[in-house]
Amino acid sequence: MITYEFYRNPDSEGTNKKRYHARVVSFGKVDTEQLAKEIQKECSLTHVDVKAVLMTLADKLAEHLGNGRKVHLEGLGHFQVNLRCKEEVRTTHAVRSENIEFKSVSFRADNGLKKSLKQEKIKRSRIKPHSYPHTDAGIDKLLVKYFESHQILTRREFQYLTGLLKATASRRIKKLVEEGKLKNIGPFRNPIYVPCEGYYGK
Repeated sequence: MITYEFYRNPDSEGTNKKRYHARVVSFGKVDTEQLAKEIQKECSLTHVDVKAVLMTLADKLAEHLGNGRKVHLEGLGHFQVNLRCKEEVRTTHAVRSENIEFKSVSFRADNGLKKSLKQEKIKRSRIKPHSYPHTDAGIDKLLVKYFESHQILTRREFQYLTGLLKATASRRIKKLVEEGKLKNIGPFRNPIYVPCEGYYGK
């Protein structure tokens, strides 16, 4: 089931012509550990074996992309490295390799994957971020509903949940931690938040 919510288009902000777009509401992230456990149930490999294969696949994907190859994983899609110039290029003769840098990895889904997703049911999220003001009380009410069905919270999930920009979302989470409402149980560079005792229904 894919859930969505409506967000106002940036180019319609401050105008009388309101325009909106639908965006998937993300309430979680699946990591290698969870995938390994789920795949284990579908085959004869152990959880440790599956996890080792997935991690090796990531390494090999990076290796081949780094050697200038396109990578196709059947059933998933195609991966390819994108580059960018650090400055405007007016003539190709004056550009050195030091002025070219990695930009991103593009992904094009296989038709089979797209077909599977097209068959998924789509409904509007019962949690409507825009119905809550970005006051302390509004954020608290939103998190109460969120933690009714979720155990952990990441900055990205908080950002999707509230519709706040990345920097603003990070500041609000920091404030919630300082107030003793949330605590980080993950590493410094990849924080994972859970409610402190007495908050958000916990």
